[in-house]
Amino acid sequence: MEVHLVFINKDGTTQPFKLPSAVTFIGRRQDCDMCIPLSVVSRRHCEIYTEFDKLMVRDLKSRNGTFVNDESIDEASLKAGDVLKIGPLKFVVQIDGAPNNFDEFLPPSFERQAEPEPKMSAEDETTEADFERVMEDISSDNAGQSQTMDIDNIFTNDFPEEDDFDLGANLA
Repeated sequence: MEVHLVFINKDGTTQPFKLPSAVTFIGRRQDCDMCIPLSVVSRRHCEIYTEFDKLMVRDLKSRNGTFVNDESIDEASLKAGDVLKIGPLKFVVQIDGAPNNFDEFLPPSFERQAEPEPKMSAEDETTEADFERVMEDISSDNAGQSQTMDIDNIFTNDFPEEDDFDLGANLA
């Protein structure tokens, strides 16, 4: 069974991510198989695994929950076309190439549904622009590969050095 999680971007594009093994951990931690560095994603958020030829997902007591087809789950079976939501991210489950078209999963461009704000923590703040760049980087890094989707060190911060400040200039 070949399984992909297909990320649905706000602009209507899709990005497939092949699950790297029979048990895939998704979370914010670097050692997760799919690392999503957003504060609304728990360190070990959920796991996707196969059990007797069935694809399953289990929430790992995440802070904001794991949802399948907009239903909060502790554990559930997944089938082709199910929508898995982890924090603000929506993925369509693709099994052995089905579904092969994702138009029905795209949000209507003229209508936006207000969703409740997820609980935020002070650590690991990420801007939407950073996230879009990370998702593009993951997609290109994952092309044709079955390996850990670790996106650590993707974010760059251009913080000024101490020498950039003239601390004595305003002291008169």
